[in-house]
Amino acid sequence: MTKGILMAVGKAQGSRHQQRGLSLIGFLFVAAVVLVVALIAFRMVPAYIEWYTVQKALDAAVKDTNDPTLTNIRRSMERKLNADYADAVSARDVEVTRQGNTITASVSWQKKLPLVSNVSLLLDFDASASR
Repeated sequence: MTKGILMAVGKAQGSRHQQRGLSLIGFLFVAAVVLVVALIAFRMVPAYIEWYTVQKALDAAVKDTNDPTLTNIRRSMERKLNADYADAVSARDVEVTRQGNTITASVSWQKKLPLVSNVSLLLDFDASASR
């Protein structure tokens, strides 16, 4: 008899504990947040790949040019951008500055990525290379 009472008390105490886990509403909220983050990430990845391509082309143009003048760097940059199919910038956008023996080439641009309806994402990119 005492054994039966102890089991009944144990079951009663066990039912007082609240269940833990994710409800359906909570799951839908988490899924919506993950979907929005994934949408933004998938839209941004190609723009950052293009930035990396421009940065790599600018580094190569500055380092490979024997006579680092504005026209020579732009000419080399144009060849490298055409080979990599990067259309975010052109060689005309490259600015070259000289401070002492250091030559720095830089380019800046913006990319507007439409997300949904009238919501867009504006990204600012800067690439520079020195020699």
